[in-house]
Amino acid sequence: MTSEERKEIRYQRRKAKRDRKVLERSRKYGNLEQAFCFHKVMYYGDKCTKGVGFKKSTQYFKLHMFTIVATTCKNIKSNCYKVGNTYQFTIHERGKVRIIDAPHIKDRLVHKVIANEILSPIYYPHFIYDNGASIRNKGFHFAMKRVHTKLYSWYLKNGLEGYAVTIDFSKFFPNCSHEAIKKIHTKYIFNSHTIKVIEDYLFIKEGLPLGCEIAQKEALMLPNQLDHFIANQYPIVRFMDDSIFLINTKEEGKIILNHYQKLAEKLGIIMNLKKTKIIRIEKFILFCKWNYVVLNSGKVLMIPVRDTIYRQRTKINKMKQKSIDKIEILQTKTCFQSYLDLGNTYYHQKYLNQLLSK
Repeated sequence: MTSEERKEIRYQRRKAKRDRKVLERSRKYGNLEQAFCFHKVMYYGDKCTKGVGFKKSTQYFKLHMFTIVATTCKNIKSNCYKVGNTYQFTIHERGKVRIIDAPHIKDRLVHKVIANEILSPIYYPHFIYDNGASIRNKGFHFAMKRVHTKLYSWYLKNGLEGYAVTIDFSKFFPNCSHEAIKKIHTKYIFNSHTIKVIEDYLFIKEGLPLGCEIAQKEALMLPNQLDHFIANQYPIVRFMDDSIFLINTKEEGKIILNHYQKLAEKLGIIMNLKKTKIIRIEKFILFCKWNYVVLNSGKVLMIPVRDTIYRQRTKINKMKQKSIDKIEILQTKTCFQSYLDLGNTYYHQKYLNQLLSK
């Protein structure tokens, strides 16, 4: 037996082991009978009402929760469910216009159960560690700190020699391919009824709807193949549609980006080439509205972009001009201050405190 044959046997053994784990997870979590049992749905029903108790629909839901939960469990299991319409509205987030499709609270209940009891335990074992968005015990701060750690570790090994590649997807949610998501379902969920329920609640429009919890999980899983392609060779951090990884040379980065783009096209993902850049390590590296700077000493500075600072200052000034209650202004300031605490923002916070004391 040659060494190549032995390698192939070992590979097939590892592949068979992975396939067994995928099948076990699908059998354990991909069953609607287990996911939509009464006590679990009641738990998520209570979660749906938090923070929105002032709404008329929420108050009605709380009054009739037992009946609604029991009916939901019965309809989902017997395939008699009906997907409701969403309430569509527009928000302006950091200058970007986003269309939100908010589901009714009864549909949001189903979304929560599917996302947390089926998709999360099936998908999460396949994610790279440095994928930070919409994952319990991770999040935005986790992703930012991981970028900081990666840059410092790179400096200890290579100094200031090297490049950072930042990647951004163009209109990620609206451009998500239904066919690519269906292939993921077929690969990881071996229950046709479960797949049907997920896709009926998920595919309500072209792409994925913002405001749907199931869509968050699917958007995490869709570029997962791209994450592993990079993670097998270079340090990478991803936060939803923003990624950053470190490489040795600019030529190497161009080659990797070329392969990355071809893989992305197969998954139906469109890259934003204007925001996809190859930057020297010692330059300002922009990731998720924070500038990272590696100094000659190895210290990594995190500085927020100017637009963020100016926007919040303008907001607070306008609140003061309109004589809004001081408690509300203080809450806005405290929220922004917790965001600034993430980086090197001593003078920004000092100015913010002076602004409120005037």
